[in-house]
Amino acid sequence: MFKKTMLFIASTVVMASSAFAGSPFEVSIWERYAEGLGWAVVASVGFSVGVAIALKVFDWFSSDIDEWEEIKKGNWAVAMIFVAMIVMIGILVHKVI
Repeated sequence: MFKKTMLFIASTVVMASSAFAGSPFEVSIWERYAEGLGWAVVASVGFSVGVAIALKVFDWFSSDIDEWEEIKKGNWAVAMIFVAMIVMIGILVHKVI
């Protein structure tokens, strides 16, 4: 038991040291800024694609009602279902990215 625990701790230390092997100051602030901006673009594209697919699938499954027409009429229940679905897709995309 002790041997397995020590091996686990040693492997964790090795993985952590390899993750932080480079100095955080080796990369300029502008490269970090560009990387963050790139990830923001990837997240926004992923979110928009995920929401579009989810809304299309929801339209296919509920073929007996025209959701967009109901929303134009002012039906808050259908609008709240769409809002809940968009928020759920956002949480899922956030977890994936």
